[in-house]
Amino acid sequence: MLDKRRKFNRFNFAVDVEFRSNGDSFSGMTKNVSRDGISFISQSLNVDVGTPLQFQMLHPQGGDAIEACGDIAWKRQMGDKCHLGLCFKDINKVDKSDLLDVAYDNWLSGIRESQ
Repeated sequence: MLDKRRKFNRFNFAVDVEFRSNGDSFSGMTKNVSRDGISFISQSLNVDVGTPLQFQMLHPQGGDAIEACGDIAWKRQMGDKCHLGLCFKDINKVDKSDLLDVAYDNWLSGIRESQ
């Protein structure tokens, strides 16, 4: 069910990701993706809400890497892990569509397997 705080459904989507902010580079894992953003898990990060962030990940269907940027919408430190959400600011429309298609297909496969 869609959380009342969210405009769009989020779909689990886990791939390795590299991101940059304020001249620092970090690595982590994506957690989920929606039409307007993506969330990540990484080690502790020294970034604040509103900070611009650039990221790069392997394309889920092969080919060139996906590069995009956005602003940090939220951040939560949980133990030694940092969870953060990013609101897309600049992402290629085809790449975004491909991400959402793969995440949706994975979600749909999970529903079919549970029936």
